[in-house]
Amino acid sequence: MSRIVGLAALTSGLGVSAAPPGDAPASPPQDPAAVEFFEKRVRPILVERCLNCHGPTKQKGELRLDTRAGVLAGGSSGPAVEPGKAESSLLVSAINYGELYHMPPKSKLPAEEIEALTKWVAQGATWGVEAPTDAAATEAKGGGSGDGFEGSPEFARRARFWSFQPIRKPALPAVSDARAQWPRNPIDRFLLAAMEERGLAPAGEADRRTLIRRLTYDLVGLPPTVEEVAAFVADDAPDAYEKLVDRLLASPHYGERWGRHWLDLARYAETSGHEFDYDVLNAYQYRDYVVRAFNLDLPYDQFVAEQVAGDLLPKPRRHPTEGFNESILGTGFYFLGEGTHSPVDLREEGVRRIDNQIDVFSKTFLGLTVSCARCHDHKFDPISARDYYALAGFLRSSRHQQAFIDSDVHIAPIVGDLKAIKRTIGDLLVQASAKLPNSRRTAIEAARPSPGARVGDATAEGFRATRFDDWKTTGEAFGDLGSAGGDFRLELGDDARRLIPIHAGELHGGRISDRLQGVVRSPTFTIQQRYLHLLAAGTSGRINVVIDGFEKIRDPIYGGLTIAIAGPDEPRWISRDLEMWVGHRAYIEVCDGSAADYTGARTGRVDGRGSLRIAEIAATARPEPPHAPPAPAGSAIDLKALVNELATVDSPLADRLARALDAYRDLEAKIPAPSLAPAIADGDGEDENLMIRGNPKTLGEAVPRRLLSILGGKSQASPSGGSGRLELAQGLVDVRSNPLLPRVLVNRLWKQHFGEGIVKSTDDFGAMGQLPSHPALLDWLASEFVDRGWSLKALHRLMVGSSAYRMQSRSDAKADELDPNNVLLHRMNVRRLEAEAIRDALLAVSGRLDRTFAGPSVAPHLSAFMDGRGRPEASGPLDGDGRRSLYVQVRRNFLTPMFLAFDAPVPFSTMGRRNVSNVPAQALTLLNDPLVVVLAEAWAGRLLAEGDLPVDGRIERLYETAFGRPPTEREVRQCAAFVAERQASDALRTWTDLCHVLFNVKEFIYVD
Repeated sequence: MSRIVGLAALTSGLGVSAAPPGDAPASPPQDPAAVEFFEKRVRPILVERCLNCHGPTKQKGELRLDTRAGVLAGGSSGPAVEPGKAESSLLVSAINYGELYHMPPKSKLPAEEIEALTKWVAQGATWGVEAPTDAAATEAKGGGSGDGFEGSPEFARRARFWSFQPIRKPALPAVSDARAQWPRNPIDRFLLAAMEERGLAPAGEADRRTLIRRLTYDLVGLPPTVEEVAAFVADDAPDAYEKLVDRLLASPHYGERWGRHWLDLARYAETSGHEFDYDVLNAYQYRDYVVRAFNLDLPYDQFVAEQVAGDLLPKPRRHPTEGFNESILGTGFYFLGEGTHSPVDLREEGVRRIDNQIDVFSKTFLGLTVSCARCHDHKFDPISARDYYALAGFLRSSRHQQAFIDSDVHIAPIVGDLKAIKRTIGDLLVQASAKLPNSRRTAIEAARPSPGARVGDATAEGFRATRFDDWKTTGEAFGDLGSAGGDFRLELGDDARRLIPIHAGELHGGRISDRLQGVVRSPTFTIQQRYLHLLAAGTSGRINVVIDGFEKIRDPIYGGLTIAIAGPDEPRWISRDLEMWVGHRAYIEVCDGSAADYTGARTGRVDGRGSLRIAEIAATARPEPPHAPPAPAGSAIDLKALVNELATVDSPLADRLARALDAYRDLEAKIPAPSLAPAIADGDGEDENLMIRGNPKTLGEAVPRRLLSILGGKSQASPSGGSGRLELAQGLVDVRSNPLLPRVLVNRLWKQHFGEGIVKSTDDFGAMGQLPSHPALLDWLASEFVDRGWSLKALHRLMVGSSAYRMQSRSDAKADELDPNNVLLHRMNVRRLEAEAIRDALLAVSGRLDRTFAGPSVAPHLSAFMDGRGRPEASGPLDGDGRRSLYVQVRRNFLTPMFLAFDAPVPFSTMGRRNVSNVPAQALTLLNDPLVVVLAEAWAGRLLAEGDLPVDGRIERLYETAFGRPPTEREVRQCAAFVAERQASDALRTWTDLCHVLFNVKEFIYVD
């Protein structure tokens, strides 16, 4: 029997036709991940590097590399590849410049391309589906651009695939009278109808102890306590089960459990990986946002909109108690990818980063492998290369930021009051100037300059002053950008009080207060002149020249693109030679205070107590600045002396001015440090050019930004301004044109509750994914999901409330013969706990679990074997201070060994279906890991502290705590004998050993 019910059952509930046999590949690959690796990593290398000499039009050495048959047949020297044997394959030897051949002959391939080809051969040289026409020849000539594909018959054929069809809510299937009482809700009717068609019957209902353990791990990721199990077993109310479900869904631990599932999709990590594993500052803010959203049961369509465009929503969602902007935190979704700190090719690094973002975006929300279309039209799905670059434009038009999430709540009110007091001070100074001698009046007027021309107008020398009015700002440091009428800043210490003029048109971070922080960015421009000159001053801050969107500006290659400002108050020229960047797209970013290193290139924050000012920015062909620095805008005024002088002629006015200055100083001192979080900011709207064969050096036409054409993208209007991500989000959540969004999410929940998805390939609903086992059920659930307001908790109640979820997991020989892989779900699947749940269970039963919610992550414990560049200076506590695994920092280059042993994903791309291995490293971890040993002792100490219980009573307590059930008589005898053998030794040691044994029982890490 095939892995699906059959094509008739597959298509009956969808209203689509199965593809005719002639359209199917003759021998479809068995491993979708291997095919994806070939399409994304291997085929582009073959096309770019090999097919000019070994393709359809030319075959040097009689070797052709555009088909798998050609690769295996080889040429005059024999087969090019021996699948699974990289060390003996001629192709691998040639690209490594072996004894016989050096290929390509002109220069050796980059190391990453050699690695990809070697890995491909070692894994069996998996190939994609061969195109019905000679697509390789088209690609070799520079095709694969998507031009015409979207209107072709092949595209139309692919568009008929089941997952792209509209969601239709099917009628509930009939079931036999004999089992009419079994279904508790419609889910059961769909499952039962499929079972009965095959002569199967559902397994019996699990006992209450099994159910509470299953439910508790599923919904909150922790074991139930002994008391919780006893209460549920004793509750004979007809709605006892439903009350248990509601209690668990209301627990704050629910968001922690299901938030962790989402973080697998977002490839969550708190460092950038690569060579030095730099921190992604404040990454935990995104994690905590996700947990809060799940606990709140935020409608999924709104949750998706916040991930894609939370910074652009006209009415952002607010934290219910703190009032800060929750919606913008969702865009941290884009920020979490791996990043190279000093790539050789900035443009290529930017393309790689966007490729990862598209990969994560499309798999997470759509269940599609869109990034396979970077180099050519997708080989299997109705996705063109134009679709890929249409999405890339949204990301090219966006920038990373550390968002000031609470500035409008905690800082803006103070800033508003400061501005009001400052206006009062200005008015009082005007009144004072009329009563003071002419010399003082002149100084005051000079300190409050009148409107005037901007410094540095264009001249024949070839520079143009930058207008700051159209720069974009976050935070409060750069309020009133480029004030045309001039301004002044106040320095109000206890001893010295000064008023310092600000020239008309200056960009100044101290206009309101030196304590404020912020970032301001220029529009994007093309570098046309070799030299950049900035007329700048300040005591704290940084100016970054961001080339091709690359923000991790670091030595050894790119240190010259960042300029630290720490000098005198009056501007001086600072120049940079940008010869190697002429022709590149760039923007200038001025950072004040803690935002100066917002990309996470540092592990600490920059002190925000300072000011930063830019008077002029110019570009010239010559190294000399365009002119000498201008004279100071006006002399600083000693306000203390002025008040004393004013008191001799108008004491009441002097008193009012002094009190206003005191009020300003006292209010300024209340400015709190900002709360920052990684997020996306809108840049200038830029369409991405189609890249021939995915190469950023060979560009085709610009592709307008839009959603995939198969999802209605062609009918969308081009974004009116900015990145257009808000329009992208609106199209994404429109179920009329995008049936994938609810289907994919429903399937993800099903997988977590039942062990496998209705579509087993949770991240691929395309032609290379798995077909749904119960297509009508999938569509019914997707319809219900939308009808119930996109509520995840409503979905949970449906799924765990079914009779199917409550079935036993015991095998039945006859049923297993008919349905050996349990595709029809005739019984519940036994599941192993995930890595984080195993560690959390160890903490919980030992009594060491700290249930503190949210907050900065705990540093990971580093063993002596975890070494290398980027290693943190200090190791975290062995038990992570008892915090849940969710709150242990995820460092890409220093992942927790226990988590890796139990298949926690490496955070590179979306992982909706974790591997579940059974390898010796897992048993060795539970046997030898120092954390397990320490927690076994803590558990034993907790047991002994409960009083002088008999041995049998203690054994029963251990079993109830670990497994949610009492021990059998045989288990009691075995454990009692184990204890008796060691009774002469220390009691704590004896019971520690027994606790350690129970940690190693398979039942501890598996759930029936």
